[in-house]
Amino acid sequence: MRPVVTLLSVFVLLPLAAAAQVYTWKDAGGRIHYSDQPPIEHGLDARKMGPMTSPPPEATAAARKQQAESEAEARKRRLQAKEAAGKSEKEKSALEERQKNCERARSALQGIESGQTRFRINDKGDREALDGEAREAELAGVRKSVADWCK
Repeated sequence: MRPVVTLLSVFVLLPLAAAAQVYTWKDAGGRIHYSDQPPIEHGLDARKMGPMTSPPPEATAAARKQQAESEAEARKRRLQAKEAAGKSEKEKSALEERQKNCERARSALQGIESGQTRFRINDKGDREALDGEAREAELAGVRKSVADWCK
């Protein structure tokens, strides 16, 4: 129990010693002295050193404001970079999709132009071959798809 009381009293008295007044002066030999009491010799210029104080509140508020602004600026830059990365990803995926659709449209056009028989499902659910007019309409639609997707 005794060591605890001793340790506790040291922690209680330590801040008092830190807040004590400190004097500094130079003696005749040019040596600097620090003491808690002013010099005994008269004629020496002793300077009282007060305890360290915190900066004035308005300086702290200005520093906080500046820090908040810089953090907001950094957040804004990160968000812009993230958006740019997302935008480039979207553009990349859109380009890949466009290329796939272009390949499909060209393949369909090649099939129609090569003379392959094209079929469609009628109202009864049966497959029927496309005749001349329907084939021409299908060909025009596929050519339009090629023109749209393969720009």
